Amino acid sequence: MHGKVMPMDQYFEQRIQGPDAEAISLASIVGTEADHLLLLSDAYMASLYPADSNHLVSSESLRTGDASFIGAFQHDRDGSGEGVTHRKTLAVSASETLCVACVAARFYRTEGYAEIKRLYVGKRWRGAGLAKRLMARIEAEIAEQGIQRVRLEMGIHQPEADALYRSLGYREIPPFGEYLPDPLSQFLEKALL
Repeated sequence: MHGKVMPMDQYFEQRIQGPDAEAISLASIVGTEADHLLLLSDAYMASLYPADSNHLVSSESLRTGDASFIGAFQHDRDGSGEGVTHRKTLAVSASETLCVACVAARFYRTEGYAEIKRLYVGKRWRGAGLAKRLMARIEAEIAEQGIQRVRLEMGIHQPEADALYRSLGYREIPPFGEYLPDPLSQFLEKALL
């Protein structure tokens, strides 16, 4: 979302209820609020695949590059954030919220696609529909950028992720970009309408 400032309140409209009926809102990640999730994701991926089959990117590259990085934020039990309108120019206070899930998209404008990166949902929040909501939001942002193809690389030992992406309309394609064929990787694409 580089080059334009969009109100974050449109993300806060997507409120959902999760465990213990705590409020969850989707918003842009502007700092290090998702880094703890990325460390958990790194450890999980390292337990499944050798280093040369892991294609992880840093939080910083997703915040500063041509990318969009979105988190699902749990608000304090006292209702912090309830009904509050946040704008992208104002960072959401870490004391008010906790990032419990995230997803990013890197834009490859010349090549005409965006790549999904770093979808991760904290253990406590799995099964609450956050992955689908994050994917819907990131796909909407990709479409807003005028990009009509979304791609991703994922490992073969993640049946839940595979089921999620296929349920959302992603289909297998050959390796793309700088990826090389890898028996531990699969490559998926979805056309956005």
